[in-house]
Amino acid sequence: MRTFIAVEVPDTIKNKIAELENRLKGTGTDVKWVEPGNIHITLKFLGNIEAAYQPAVVRDGLSEALDPIRSFDLTLGRVGAFPDLNRPRVFWVSVRDGRDELTAMQQRIESELHTRGFVREERPFSPHLTIGRVRSPRGLAKLTDLVRTAAFETEPFPVTRVAVVKSDLKPGGPVYTVIDHVELG
Repeated sequence: MRTFIAVEVPDTIKNKIAELENRLKGTGTDVKWVEPGNIHITLKFLGNIEAAYQPAVVRDGLSEALDPIRSFDLTLGRVGAFPDLNRPRVFWVSVRDGRDELTAMQQRIESELHTRGFVREERPFSPHLTIGRVRSPRGLAKLTDLVRTAAFETEPFPVTRVAVVKSDLKPGGPVYTVIDHVELG
């Protein structure tokens, strides 16, 4: 079962991201845009795990990692790209407010699940929501020019739980299903 741990995003925020994606799509660039319903903040990619392994390791480990964490607010703002706007491969929306809390939470999850046999992520955590992946360079200059000037900001929204999500890869794109979650205090 291909899984990851994520912070879910409320529908109001997903709708705002959909509006942003529609503006960016107008450039005609060859980008695979993330379906608004699939928008989330990945905290840890677990890869393929056995279904029987998930409750004992992931839920218990996640509960342990999140025990001292209380709910907090996030605000999204700024659009950018990895590795950068001169060579974009992935377009994203950044986390503006709540970054420190989110990063601390991610580090606790990473550490706790590492003690339970999961491989530690080598790259530093960069709080973001992926909104598109570049398929070819067609039209990228026009899109990156628009992204450089795109104003984007959301109202704060609460992070009250962390989800364990199953990812089924289908021809039309991934289908995400929340299979478990842990509430924050």
